[in-house]
Amino acid sequence: MIKNHILKYEKYSIIVSIMLIILSIFLIGKPMESLETFVIAFAIIMIINGISNFVTYFGSDKEYRLFSFDLIIGILTILAGILVFMYRTSLIGIFPIILGIWIIASNIFKMQIAINLSAIKNSGWGYLLLLAILMIILGVVLIINPFTSMITITTLAGIMLLISEVVSLIESIYLLVKVKKF
Repeated sequence: MIKNHILKYEKYSIIVSIMLIILSIFLIGKPMESLETFVIAFAIIMIINGISNFVTYFGSDKEYRLFSFDLIIGILTILAGILVFMYRTSLIGIFPIILGIWIIASNIFKMQIAINLSAIKNSGWGYLLLLAILMIILGVVLIINPFTSMITITTLAGIMLLISEVVSLIESIYLLVKVKKF
């Protein structure tokens, strides 16, 4: 039951990471031209992510729902995506901060998964925990130091997103391999 949930979540996480990697490459290559497009795509990805959490919650067994935050996470992520889409022009100036918050939030959940895996011998949970902590630090740096140049901010946001999503992709693939063994 939980194994199937983790497998579904990580497969979805891989798809989201690949989409965000493509967007980050576009962001790095054409920073100013791509910023509004990137903000729109980011909002759409947030909405899709929220819908996925919402569907996962209602598609899960009642026992799982007792300990699941998928419903509230889904609703909040959908609302955040809608707000980002509606106010995209105003948000472009603070987008690196929003991106930093996203990186921090997603890696807090990865950190929880790593800690949960600590109960399983040879699960490699320490590596996952270290990667999640590094990504949280990366998100904090993005929030604290948003620079003055929009081109620099956009390029840096693209680079940080690329790094974060490559790491997230590696984490998801690693978790899929480990979970399938159990």
